Amino acid sequence: MIKLSVITVNYRGWQPLESCLNSLLSLKLENIELEVIIVDNHSNDGKLDDFIEKFPNFTFIKSEGNYGFAYGNNLGVRHASGDFLLFLNPDTVISEKPLVSMLNLAQQETKYSIISSQQVDLNGNNENPFGIFPSAWTINSIIKAVYSLFSNKKLSKTCEKSQLVYPDWVSGSLILIRRDHFDQIGGWDEDYWLYSEDTDLCKKVKENGGTVVLQCHPAITHQHGGTTRRTMRLTAYCKAMVIISKHIYFRKHYSGLNHFFLQSFLIINTLLFDNLIPAILGLILFPFGSVRKYLLIYLNLLKYYFSSLFKLSWYIDIKKVKLPE
Repeated sequence: MIKLSVITVNYRGWQPLESCLNSLLSLKLENIELEVIIVDNHSNDGKLDDFIEKFPNFTFIKSEGNYGFAYGNNLGVRHASGDFLLFLNPDTVISEKPLVSMLNLAQQETKYSIISSQQVDLNGNNENPFGIFPSAWTINSIIKAVYSLFSNKKLSKTCEKSQLVYPDWVSGSLILIRRDHFDQIGGWDEDYWLYSEDTDLCKKVKENGGTVVLQCHPAITHQHGGTTRRTMRLTAYCKAMVIISKHIYFRKHYSGLNHFFLQSFLIINTLLFDNLIPAILGLILFPFGSVRKYLLIYLNLLKYYFSSLFKLSWYIDIKKVKLPE
């Protein structure tokens, strides 16, 4: 009998969360003991009690604050008893086939420390939730495109031709990992508030001698970004956090001249190439909401850079993060 703990971190994503939990309720599994743990990252909107009543067989944990995705996952693990941990986004829908297939892989190949599966959007299009580790070749979209022409890591094409792909990292929206492997690497890194924590987790697994694998079939459904796109200000904040988390990742995994070059290159690319013109357009066309978000992204990034310069640190205090409404 396999004991599996499913851990889901939620922040005001109630509608997709209900679909996710219903999909878990409908699973018909043999020889698998399922434990479902939902960590609510301080939604504080009065809806948690309704879900506790609606899903009495699941465990709900209320975090004291919204301290990030990594923190929420680690909090869930502290209440988990399974030999295998499945980290699952609340905006996903899962069925028996991909889950059983992933567990079979985990049992057949103990070297597979992290296992994931292909994800499709609501239209059935492949999301290819995996990639290569961040480096100078992945900072700029143009450089990345040129690099992909000559790189042997054309993973999306590989997934069209084979059942298994061995990427550097897989998305944190769906990660199966053995509990003992998770403990060996120290769990999720809570220095990340959102984004890059999954890349960091896979990096630590590989440095510890493990393998990251993704099965191309069958897939689960993922309504990507549903929780972080409720308002324009929240969207802009989370878009800026993508860049901020890359700076934290570079701080952790590079040193010396490589670290200096990567941080400098990322700042220049962020402020001058990728975001400057959209921010200017957002300033000029401020009344138009769809364009205004680019200005907000730019201002969030400038605030981060000035704060980092003042503190002489790339890290943020996750317990002081305040999400815009």
